Amino acid sequence: MHHLRTRPVPIVVPAALGVAAALVLTACSPDGAGSSTPSDAASSAAAKPHGYVEGASEASEPQLRLLLADTDGGVALHDLLAGSTERLDDVPAPEHSATDGRFLATSDEERTTIVDGGSWTVDHGDHTHYYDAAARVVGALDGGGPVSIASSEKTTTLAWSGSSTAVALDRDALGRGEVRETARVTDAGVLLPLGSLLVAGDTRADRVVVLDAAGEPTGVTAACADPAGGIVTRVGAVVGCADGAVLVTEPSDGGDPVAETIDAPAGHPRATAFANRSGRPTVAALSGDTGYWLLDTRERTWEHVPTERPLQQVVAVDDDDEHVVALDADGRVLVRSGDDAPVSTEPLVAGADRATLQLDAQRAYLSDPDDSVVHEVDFADDARVARSIDVPVRPDVLAEVGR
Repeated sequence: MHHLRTRPVPIVVPAALGVAAALVLTACSPDGAGSSTPSDAASSAAAKPHGYVEGASEASEPQLRLLLADTDGGVALHDLLAGSTERLDDVPAPEHSATDGRFLATSDEERTTIVDGGSWTVDHGDHTHYYDAAARVVGALDGGGPVSIASSEKTTTLAWSGSSTAVALDRDALGRGEVRETARVTDAGVLLPLGSLLVAGDTRADRVVVLDAAGEPTGVTAACADPAGGIVTRVGAVVGCADGAVLVTEPSDGGDPVAETIDAPAGHPRATAFANRSGRPTVAALSGDTGYWLLDTRERTWEHVPTERPLQQVVAVDDDDEHVVALDADGRVLVRSGDDAPVSTEPLVAGADRATLQLDAQRAYLSDPDDSVVHEVDFADDARVARSIDVPVRPDVLAEVGR
């Protein structure tokens, strides 16, 4: 693809103030590790047990935290389990933000700053690891405007839709306090990690292109008119297109990646951004003012769900009860369970366009910048407001980490 210009960029940006703890993910299984002798393997296993991450402690449950920032750049972290709050170093005044469930990216028009929330979940399918480490401001890199962020175990990607520029970062290095680029991709408004690969939405060629870890094309592509919005699910990487989406998957037999087109039903506004409970197969997306889309990446199907009032945000929980949680234009949190009629809260925020909705497996969190609180909603209990949490900085930016 001559339109999609890439180049590896071995740039290292030192960490901002904070503890320089090393957070290096190790493989889950030591089987077949080079030429190690049985005694070497036993010694290594004793020193580094399964799931070990240097500089972090492993917990028995998700270490859920709210990472907050105000428009002046003040940053704080609220521990939802302990109820404690700490201030972190300031960041440049954020105009845009995004999170991957561990890292928060805040940006102005020129630079993007990354904050490590210090807690995260690693889902290996048949088992899950929960980690806890020091939170801190990591550093910054060139690239501004609206930003998106996504991560695999080894790679974190940032994409700036306004400039159609994206980068891949070494996620292990981020955990150690360094912003280290491994690839920078131009003409890509979407960039997603998929195992050792990168999936890009080429805005010039109207295609989805699969790249290697250094940002070089692998030859696997699919047509995608006006690529916009992307997300990684348990099934694969999704890029939104004018008439649906492209799903890129990696075969279990180790063969070449597969790019599939999933056409959306005609007659409704397209999806341009996706959200779900981290890692789940089904994702939700707004459909203009008409309602929302549900895309099941496992079944390769779309569903358009109309709503009475326009929505500001929507997230698919994708649990046994098929919960979908949304924020409407009047500041209400709406919850739909399967085909049941939706239930809702009273209006919780006056400026729904300035609020942020985040959720995990059990709770939804809605920022209320005007009152400097975050509302916790039990979506499985008829949208009951469980509590309103006072926070030390105005929550103009909200990210739930540890999910």
